[in-house]
Amino acid sequence: MPLITIRAQIQADKETEEILKDAMRCATKVYNGLLWHLREEQKQTGAVDISRKNLNKILRKLPRANSYYSMSVQLTRDEVRAAYKSFFTLKNKGLTKHDAPSFRPKEQLSPIKYVQSGFTVKGEEVTISLGRKRNDGIEKVSFRISHRPDVEYKNVRELSIIYDKDSGRMEARLVVEAVPQQNNGVGRAAVDIGETILMAAAFDDGTVILYSGRMIKSVRRYWNKVRSKLERNSRRWKEIAHKEKRQVEHLLHIATSHFIRECLKRGVREISVGQLAGIQESTNYSKEINQRLHAWPYRKLVQMLKYKGALVGISVNDNVDERFTSITCHVCGKALSSNRKHRGVYSCSCGWKAQADVNAALNIYERAYNVSPVKWSSGQVARPAVVSFRLGWHGVVEPKFKLKGVCAS
Repeated sequence: MPLITIRAQIQADKETEEILKDAMRCATKVYNGLLWHLREEQKQTGAVDISRKNLNKILRKLPRANSYYSMSVQLTRDEVRAAYKSFFTLKNKGLTKHDAPSFRPKEQLSPIKYVQSGFTVKGEEVTISLGRKRNDGIEKVSFRISHRPDVEYKNVRELSIIYDKDSGRMEARLVVEAVPQQNNGVGRAAVDIGETILMAAAFDDGTVILYSGRMIKSVRRYWNKVRSKLERNSRRWKEIAHKEKRQVEHLLHIATSHFIRECLKRGVREISVGQLAGIQESTNYSKEINQRLHAWPYRKLVQMLKYKGALVGISVNDNVDERFTSITCHVCGKALSSNRKHRGVYSCSCGWKAQADVNAALNIYERAYNVSPVKWSSGQVARPAVVSFRLGWHGVVEPKFKLKGVCAS
């Protein structure tokens, strides 16, 4: 069964909420306590021992480690190990001037995580263990959750209690074994993810659909301008950041839901997506372009495709090498950046001419499924369907989709 993560709102009385917040503050103190002892060891010995054995030895010195579930404390320990490993990687590359990972703010509400044990979920009722050594004697708390009703699952693998800074609410994140719908399709599709063209999708029946990303770019650009006039991390700044996040995610939900519906109509059972991991870290252009790349929500987009596809029996593979797909001719295989004559047009001397993102999607399809490069012709992909969005006065408005210009297969 596919694993998906469900976000759920926590509905608890004030007393229960304060108990949860206290446990989350204790997780922060344990995290900081481990960091402090490791720093002291480094001062004395000149080395850092982040082995689990050494960290467990330190944990026995921390009184707050008894204030929440023991397995969750071990997961906090593993967060410290991961922080140091990331720090060592940056240090070796000369990308940081610090001597150790940073402490968390004292009042920060750190996530409390449960894996396999320490919690029960029965419908909307959740009970979590806080351990047996708390000073107040409270070992367990229960609360209700509310989440999307259209997900059927059999087992909850993991549970995390998280404080959402943007909304100011506590949320539960459940990693569940979802029960997918029956899918007897045998079709395949490939997707090239971009900025101006959010998704260029090529289906094996010859159909090509482009999903415009211009509205997402506009939303990002507008709110960046508004935030530039405000004090960073002020209350108003955070409100605007939250509103921007909601608008962008809503646009992504509209695009991905429509795309999955189109896949079901065409009997698609497998989707391949170009791998873009590391693009934000490995690129360094102008200040403006860097800002746009770091605001590019491609990880969120792929995540949505994966879990929405899993719910309807469609697998999503995002490990296809997408290097040079945008400059490589789909027919003759020549890789020339000059073939991109201008934005949106790819033209090769062999006679192949197509929209540039469509050309990239066809190359991804070929790499993922090892099909002949002459499967499509210029005539087939000359008029792709374009799906775009608009923004209303009060937010994002879902358009009525009319797929115009769909080529004949």
